[in-house]
Amino acid sequence: MKHFERWQDRDEVVGALICGSYVTGHPSERSDIDVHIILSNDVTWQERGNQIIDGFLIEYFANPSGQIWRYFQDDFNKHRTMAMVQFQTGHILFDYTGIINELKIEAYAWLEKNYETINKTVLEIKKYGLWDMLDNVKDCYEQKRGDFICVYHNALASLLMENGQFLNVYTIPSYQIHAYLVDPLYLQKYMKSAFPDERLKQMFLHALKENKAEQMLESLETLVSYVLQQMGGFCIDGWHVKSPIEG
Repeated sequence: MKHFERWQDRDEVVGALICGSYVTGHPSERSDIDVHIILSNDVTWQERGNQIIDGFLIEYFANPSGQIWRYFQDDFNKHRTMAMVQFQTGHILFDYTGIINELKIEAYAWLEKNYETINKTVLEIKKYGLWDMLDNVKDCYEQKRGDFICVYHNALASLLMENGQFLNVYTIPSYQIHAYLVDPLYLQKYMKSAFPDERLKQMFLHALKENKAEQMLESLETLVSYVLQQMGGFCIDGWHVKSPIEG
């Protein structure tokens, strides 16, 4: 690839990996080509950029391998898998030191890790957050505000994210939620398991199709009620949570 002419022979560059839809399959007209350029660990900088070559948008990330390890850790802590999946499914362009093979092994290890069950205090805060979110949507509806549709769909995405953390599954970007729920190719491409709660999935998909404000609010209320029940129940009257002060 022409893009590597200014990278491949540099002393600090030790490898490169190409990933994304053009590698895993089924690219769209707007798919770009993702490239990870691996630098030696003695460099003190990193670079990210874009370049259009022969009509294709190249998005590149130049990092020392130590930074990639930190990306794996950060993604795992946030219930994301983007960096790990890119390295697991990516194609090695060159690997002078073997570091990309090591990163592929490390990526697989992170993908196999199980998330810790959220503790009781965090769970209570999440339940309150869902109740408060619904209350805000109701307020928006009752005031007949012009942003109700936006607030509603944002609430749907937030609900699925919070419930996903309760179920110890991945955080899915909002623009990929529908594909995650209905498209087996998405699951294969991004190395995801199917959403584990089929009833919630069907309720959520139904809520996405609503286009009248009253039915939208009813669908959201039903979803929040179901999720709160699955989380152990919730009542705002008398709700409280007590926890140690963080040092």
